[in-house]
Amino acid sequence: MIFLDNASTTKLCSKALKNLNKYSTEKFYNPSSIYSVGIENFNKIIDVKELICEKLNVKFNNNIIFTGSATEASNLAISGSYKKSFKKIIVSKGEHPSVFNVALNKKLKGAQVEFINLQKSGEIDYEHFESLLDNNVNFISIIHISNETGAINDLNKICNIKNKKCPNAILHIDGVQAFGKIETDLSENDVDFYTISAHKLHGPKGLGVLYVKNPNKLQTQIWGGGQEYNLRSGTENLASIMAFKSAIENIGDIEKSFKKVLKLNNAFKKNLFNLLDEKIKIKFMQNDNLSPYIMSFCVPGIKGETLLRMCDNKGLLISTGSACSSKKSGNRILEAIGYSKKEIEGNVRVSFSKQSTSLEIKNGSEILASCINELYFKMN
Repeated sequence: MIFLDNASTTKLCSKALKNLNKYSTEKFYNPSSIYSVGIENFNKIIDVKELICEKLNVKFNNNIIFTGSATEASNLAISGSYKKSFKKIIVSKGEHPSVFNVALNKKLKGAQVEFINLQKSGEIDYEHFESLLDNNVNFISIIHISNETGAINDLNKICNIKNKKCPNAILHIDGVQAFGKIETDLSENDVDFYTISAHKLHGPKGLGVLYVKNPNKLQTQIWGGGQEYNLRSGTENLASIMAFKSAIENIGDIEKSFKKVLKLNNAFKKNLFNLLDEKIKIKFMQNDNLSPYIMSFCVPGIKGETLLRMCDNKGLLISTGSACSSKKSGNRILEAIGYSKKEIEGNVRVSFSKQSTSLEIKNGSEILASCINELYFKMN
C-alpha cells in the first residue's frame, strides 16, 4: 500500500512509538501525583513544553497547553478568548473546519463575523483583509498553510497589517500543516495563539498543542483538577506527550527535509504529466509560495471521489481534500478561490512526508496516471 495522504495523518516514527509504549507501561505514573515518580513525569512534560517553545523561537513561560486534538486547541483559542463585549471577529475563507465552523457558530449566536477572501493562489487576499480591519476587531484567525491547497500565508505581512489597523486584536494562527515543515519564528510575529497537531508530524493521534502568548487572555473551558494552568483540566496524556517529544526531536533539519520533499513533489508531477494522455488537462494551483508537502490539482471531466476509490483498489491512498470534510459534498475553500463546479468535482490532493520514498513517488504517480486515463475516457 502506497500512502500519499500525509496531510490527513502521518505514520508514527519509531522513536515516538518506543516512548508511547514506555510511558504507557513502564513510566505510566500520573503527572499530577505528588510522589516522586509522578513529579518526575510532570517535569518531563515541562521539558516537552520547553522544546516546543524552542522550535517556535519563544521563551517558555507557562504558555504551552496540551489538548486532546488540534481541533480542541483551535476551539480553545477562539471560545476561550471570546467575550460578550467582542464587536467583530475576522477569519479567512480558507480556514480548517475547526476554526471556520466555530466562527459560523458565533455568527449564528449574534456575533459580527466577517470572512477574508482568497486569491487564486490560495493565499488570503491581503488587501481585502486590511479593508475589513478597524478598531472594532477583537479576534482574527488565519491558517498558516492551507490543508487543502498548500498555500502559505505570510505571517509577517498579516501581523504588520493587523498591527497597523487594530493592534489590540487577538491573532490566532492554525499552524497544523506548518510546524516542523517550514521555519516558524514567533518571536518576530505578534501571534497570540498558535495551533499544533502531533499526528501531522509523525507523532500520536489524540494530542494537540496551543501556544498561548499571554495565558491571561484565555478563560477556563474545561473545569476539573486544574491541569494546564487551570485552563484545560484533565489528566495529562503523558504517553502521547512523550511520544510527541520524540517526533519533535525527529524533525531534524527543516530546510533539508523541505528540499527533499520538494524534489519528490516535482518528480511526482513530472512523472504524472508524462504518463497522462495528451487530451487530459490538469489544473494545478498557480502559486510560487506553496508547501511542497501538499499537492492539489483538478482534472475536469472526472469525479475525484471515483478516482480516489479506483486508486485505493490499486494500492494508492490519496484524498480529495481535508479528511475532516471528506464526507461532505463540494469544497468551500476551492469555491472561495474561484474553481468551477466541474473543477471541484475533479479535485485531488496528494500529500507527502519526509518519510516518503522515490519508489513510492514512481509507483504512486503511475497508479494515479493509469486511473485518471481510464476514468477520463469512461466519463467523456
